[in-house]
Amino acid sequence: MVIEFELEGRKLSYSRDPFLGQSEIRTPDGNFEIDSLAKFGTHFNLNTTSVNTIEVYGHEVTVEKVRPQWFGGLRPAKYRILVDGELTAERSGY
Repeated sequence: MVIEFELEGRKLSYSRDPFLGQSEIRTPDGNFEIDSLAKFGTHFNLNTTSVNTIEVYGHEVTVEKVRPQWFGGLRPAKYRILVDGELTAERSGY
């Protein structure tokens, strides 16, 4: 799944692999890893909401993921991208 958004006139995207659970923010200057195979919480987490914040070009970029409580891995999750607390993009998917 890919969610595209803009920051300071640059096109950025949030990318997540539904099979491996890896996710990252992709920028023209490089990628910022959010979840990886090496992080235990990528695959085993009982919380239905995860919030990850990173700094990109001097701005706080927050990725909020809310998955359903029942059979959460088998149903689409809701993703929100916030830049400095302002909602920039929103999408449901795997």
